[in-house]
Amino acid sequence: GLLLGLGNKLYGMEGVCLMGETPGYLVDPKSAKAVLKILDKILKVDIDLSELEIKAKEIENIAQQLRDLEQMAREKPEDLQYIG
Repeated sequence: GLLLGLGNKLYGMEGVCLMGETPGYLVDPKSAKAVLKILDKILKVDIDLSELEIKAKEIENIAQQLRDLEQMAREKPEDLQYIG
């Protein structure tokens, strides 16, 4: 939004920004795909989304691995016995 605002104010350029919602802590090809699908409908063009679908699956696998590790860390009792 900042670049659009500055572009208009400084150079008189009009602009539009399409954004997809993301969790913020990971790249999100699903969000990009959703935005491109809408743009595809509006412009009536055929956008190949196959690469984004592959990346979305990769990111989902990584996110699932992180959730699994987090769950294991919660379930594992910490063994902090004194050694001396």
